[in-house]
Amino acid sequence: MANEADLTQLRAGVESWNQWREANPEATIDLTGANLGDLDLTGTNLQGVDLTRVNGIGVIFTKAHLQGANLTRADLSGADINQANLSGANLTSANLLGADLAKTDLSAALLEGANLNRSDLSSANLSRANLTKASLIGVEMNRANLSGATLAKANLKRVELQRADLTGTDLSGATLTDARMLNANLKGTNLQGADLTGVRLNRATLTDANLSDSKLKDTNLLGADLTGANLTGALLIGTNFSGADLTQANLAGQDLSGLNLAGSNLSQANLAGANLQDANLEDAILEGANLSQATLPDGTVHD
Repeated sequence: MANEADLTQLRAGVESWNQWREANPEATIDLTGANLGDLDLTGTNLQGVDLTRVNGIGVIFTKAHLQGANLTRADLSGADINQANLSGANLTSANLLGADLAKTDLSAALLEGANLNRSDLSSANLSRANLTKASLIGVEMNRANLSGATLAKANLKRVELQRADLTGTDLSGATLTDARMLNANLKGTNLQGADLTGVRLNRATLTDANLSDSKLKDTNLLGADLTGANLTGALLIGTNFSGADLTQANLAGQDLSGLNLAGSNLSQANLAGANLQDANLEDAILEGANLSQATLPDGTVHD
């Protein structure tokens, strides 16, 4: 339970609270389970504070200092947390349903199992954050920084990730069905076993990405850069590769029959044993590609 003296001090106002904290930097503060619902705590210094299981429904944490705070299982649904600093904070299993986290610093934060459905994380910094098994259905994450973050087995259905930075991100086993990731940067990203059904990755950067065993059914990769990408074992049904750069990509043994590869660059790609029957290769570049035992569009098998 929360320390009543600490809670009284907090409710006295942000200015007096911040002054008290500055004068008592070593004080141990316990606000576990406190009811902070609908309070305006804009700019409050709660750095390192224990806020486990707090009721923060509708609380205003705009520009608050929450670095290293413990918000495990906190209910922050509908909270206004934009531009706050939550770097290194623990938000494991927290409820952030519909919260405003735009431009918030969540770098290296722990968000494993958190509920972020329908929240706004546009332009937020989630670099190196752990979002394993987190739920992010319908989240706005355009221009967010997720470089080096872990989102293994996370649910990102219908998420908006346009122009987001996902370099080196772990999305293995994640669900991204119907997400919009136009112009996103996924260089070196691990998407092994991820479900990318219906995802729009137009003009996205996927150089050296691991897409092995992923589902790319009806995925749009128009003009995407897949240089050096690993696509072995991926499900490719209705996938659009038109204008994509697949230089040195690994597509060995893949069923590419009937796919749109018009204008794509398959230079030095590994297409050994691939099935290209009825594929559209109009204006495609195949210079240096490995086509050994590949079935060509006309049904013939390459030597």
